[in-house]
Amino acid sequence: MIFITTYKVKPYLSKQETRELMGVFAKEGDGPGVTGHYLAADGSHGVVISEADDLAPAYRNLLNYTQWIEYDTRAMLTIEQAVPHILDALG
Repeated sequence: MIFITTYKVKPYLSKQETRELMGVFAKEGDGPGVTGHYLAADGSHGVVISEADDLAPAYRNLLNYTQWIEYDTRAMLTIEQAVPHILDALG
């Protein structure tokens, strides 16, 4: 399955908290199955694209960062997967 995770750094992190976050990221890195990790040029949020059959290892990785970051993860379908179901529902 493909998962899209958007995230925002919690507001008002101090420089020290940001250093701590970056230290954990340097040690732990992205979760398993990440195929792309992007940060908005204005620093407002990030997007992680991953592919996995089991979401548990990715969830475990997210727990490394939850004191600094808020997440929203969605399971996605390719358009090729979705269109037949849409057409079927339309009758």
